Amino acid sequence: MKIPSLSSHLPSMLLATACLALSVSAACASSYQSIVSSDAPVAFYALNPAQDGTSTAPDLTGNGNDGLIAGDISYGFGPSAYITNAAYFDGGEAIDLSQGANPGLLNFTGPITIEAWVQPSSVNLFADAVAKGYFSSSPYYEIVLRVNGPYGQNYYGSSGSVGLNGGTQATNWTYMVMSSDGTSNILYENGIVVAQGPDASGAVNFTDDWVIGDGSDAGATRTWNGGISEVAIYNHGLTAAQVINHYSYGLLNSSASTSVPIINVQPQGQQSYVGGSVTFSVVTVSTLPTTNQWYEGSTLLPGQTGTSLTLNNLQVANAGNYRVVIGNANGTTNSVSVALAVAVPSHLQWTSSGNNGTWDVDNSANWLNVSNASQTVFNQGDNVLFDDTPGVPTTVNVSGTVAPSLLTVNSSANAFTIQSGAFGGTGSLVKQGTSPLVISCSAGLGGSVSIQGGSVYAGNNCFNNVSSITVTNNSTLDFGGGQFSSLKPITISGTGLNGEGALYDSYTGNTPGELVNVTLAGDASFGGSTRWDLASGAQISGPHSLTVDWSHAGGYGQWNGVTIGANVPQITVTNASSLGMTSMDTSCQNPATLFNISTNGALTLYSGGFNGSLNLYNGVQMIDYNGNTTLGGSTIHLYSGVTMYLYGAGIAMTGNNLIFEDGATIQTYYNSGNNPINNQVTFNGVAHLVLGDHSESFNSVMSGAGGFVLDYYNNNMVLSASNTYSGPTIIGSGGNSPQVALSGNGSITHSSLIFFGGSDPTVGHLDASGRSDQTLTLANGQTLEGVGGITGNFVVNAGAVLSPGGTNTTIGITTGSNPTGEIAASGNVTLGGTTAIKLDGVTNDVVAAGGTITYGGTLNLANISGTPLAGGNSFKIFNAAVYHGSFGGITPSTPGAGLTWNTSQLSSGVIGVSGSSGAIISSTSLSGTNLVFSGSGGTASAPYYVLSTTNLVKGPWITNTTGNFLSNGNFSVTNPILPGLPQRFYLIKY
Repeated sequence: MKIPSLSSHLPSMLLATACLALSVSAACASSYQSIVSSDAPVAFYALNPAQDGTSTAPDLTGNGNDGLIAGDISYGFGPSAYITNAAYFDGGEAIDLSQGANPGLLNFTGPITIEAWVQPSSVNLFADAVAKGYFSSSPYYEIVLRVNGPYGQNYYGSSGSVGLNGGTQATNWTYMVMSSDGTSNILYENGIVVAQGPDASGAVNFTDDWVIGDGSDAGATRTWNGGISEVAIYNHGLTAAQVINHYSYGLLNSSASTSVPIINVQPQGQQSYVGGSVTFSVVTVSTLPTTNQWYEGSTLLPGQTGTSLTLNNLQVANAGNYRVVIGNANGTTNSVSVALAVAVPSHLQWTSSGNNGTWDVDNSANWLNVSNASQTVFNQGDNVLFDDTPGVPTTVNVSGTVAPSLLTVNSSANAFTIQSGAFGGTGSLVKQGTSPLVISCSAGLGGSVSIQGGSVYAGNNCFNNVSSITVTNNSTLDFGGGQFSSLKPITISGTGLNGEGALYDSYTGNTPGELVNVTLAGDASFGGSTRWDLASGAQISGPHSLTVDWSHAGGYGQWNGVTIGANVPQITVTNASSLGMTSMDTSCQNPATLFNISTNGALTLYSGGFNGSLNLYNGVQMIDYNGNTTLGGSTIHLYSGVTMYLYGAGIAMTGNNLIFEDGATIQTYYNSGNNPINNQVTFNGVAHLVLGDHSESFNSVMSGAGGFVLDYYNNNMVLSASNTYSGPTIIGSGGNSPQVALSGNGSITHSSLIFFGGSDPTVGHLDASGRSDQTLTLANGQTLEGVGGITGNFVVNAGAVLSPGGTNTTIGITTGSNPTGEIAASGNVTLGGTTAIKLDGVTNDVVAAGGTITYGGTLNLANISGTPLAGGNSFKIFNAAVYHGSFGGITPSTPGAGLTWNTSQLSSGVIGVSGSSGAIISSTSLSGTNLVFSGSGGTASAPYYVLSTTNLVKGPWITNTTGNFLSNGNFSVTNPILPGLPQRFYLIKY
């Protein structure tokens, strides 16, 4: 191959030192190699075929792992005046490091560094400079320093466990280091960190060989083309100080601590036009603090002390030469002096006369010079206008690169397409008129874009380089699938052309993630016929509202780590659209910024929480898949039919208010631990809370006219505030039934109805053991119904009602249906209100206590069996270890006519019925020669007498027969019919 000259490949910052006598280069190289050797590499190859020959590459460490050269490598000039040696590869050569005396020294695990000076022959070269592997089977190990060529035109370094992309691949000499120290893997380019990632493993050991100028095993076709010099491999990570020290010795033959600043990237010459802008920049390396001072010629520019110099609103007088002086404690380094040319633009109009449709530079006379009405060609920096001139070509083919200072498209009749070629320079674009404009050039302008009418389709990412974009007057920017990779300033207002959105995407070939800084200059909207996202770092600000409509884009878009300014009042996701979010934990600078998710829409948190306020409207589903996240907005409002799914453990709500409308639902299961809700809660209707396998703690006051239905399994709903909501508390059934747990001063004394669902009195529904008094108190106006248990003591105050059993179907959910039932407390029960007990024949309601039941208030007894109560009936309605007190009254006052309530056994929890309402004959029949009559109403098991007479007026009444009433008070008597007696009358005596 042709060996380039030394000067053509020295880094630009060394041109001033290239005049040093080359007679000292060998000594200088020796100095560099001494510095490298002092940092203890396990293998070190200078690659100096002129001195060492072309068959072996000596290992300078003395470890004996000399490289075996395959192919015809050649000698060439090295990377600097102090490292003049290099091996040059033509794509068919390699140096095998596995044939030396101690190849095992190179096969280690843990920390590792690969260091080399490289000069790829092309920016598109994909090749390994130093590599082991890649391994031909899974997991495809490799340890490598390579150029990435067409996959990004940058460098790639892999420690075997972590790979990094970074830097800028060019054809000049570059000093590259990949260092993994057991904590991080870091990629350096010319002494500067260009990529970094966590790496606790470093090198891994596998059977492939180490090679210079190629890979090995399955990587053996990644052959190098260009120069390589001074390759070193270490079994430890080089520090940043060591890396920059090697770089300083390689370029300046002095340590980093004693060196002047090194300029890695020199300022570049610029061309612009009157009114345009340019930026000069410089990249330097120094271990010491640096200063910068820019000059125009020999004139110091006051205040220009940064690493870049920007000149705006250029005038002809700004043309000249510019440079920067970089200093540190050891001295200064002068950059090259570069020229700025400033042109005066002409004002051109696209013409119809002889126009071939081509926009080129200084060739096709397709333009009219507005100032003198002459037909002319375009020159770089001219201002150009496309308008509604009849007959002009509306398809404009750009040839090469054109750089207008201002491109104006003002058309409502002509719809222009500008395609092929590329835009360059720092010119701006203004779009006016209602027609659409399509731009699909391969590169873009560098100035501002102002879309004041119609729409602009920015294909081929042609706006990626513009400085800013403004979209007003209900016009539209269509991204055209392009993706902004820097924080692009975009100012918008309006709903867009035909209401499609001020920002829009219609390209179906990808899903761009836009890194944009959107300022709302008025109410505005996003839209699209295909999906586009906001990338991490994107921003939205401005004192106006934003509407997001994905209904034409498959219904979905995603925001990733987007910052929402404090002055944004609300963002509405409309037309049943769905918004996904990641890393939005602290996105809203004002937690009161309101996100409205419209009817039947969806909000999904894939990673992280969200700190904005939420209105979730009818039919919306919100899903949080992540644990240990926070919903921190000022307000979360769930309207009717909304379901919020919280699937991660440790999801906390920390805002000011959580509002439920009737039928709104929170479902949280598939997780464990405790999910704290610190919001104040307002129930405007009855909410549905579905909990499973974990606790949900409500730590602030729950208020409102509504309440909730709680169900699912294995959970506690923990309430620690003195809650004031007045609606129902329905605690459903389920495996290991859910329960409400009261903690501290937690109470629900305003809830109108507390209902225990299910049919098992041993299943706990309310746990008061966490309260300071370990007591559930039923206050005036409250009712407790259902079947289930209370952990702790239970007090029924005056005006409250305890009524076991019953049926409840609040918000259409059947939580229990039992004619009678039992409510049991593990502690003591104190009755002071109304205790309503239903009697149903052989079953009845029961109130039970693990300790003492103290009677008081009113006992209300209701016979629901359909059979009248009778004397001798008794019912076990209370169950406790100890019974105290007495009821102030029993309703109804009697069980029936002639009957009384027998309270003598209430000391054992039994209520009885005494007396009788009188036996009556209710039926008669003939059975052969017998008269049979029967009846009811007698006293259970008591004797009775059947009297008869032939004269109802005069008597006498004689005893005909005797018997005993059955246990239910019924009776039946059979009497023979005596011939000759005209009549006989009967009665029952008892």
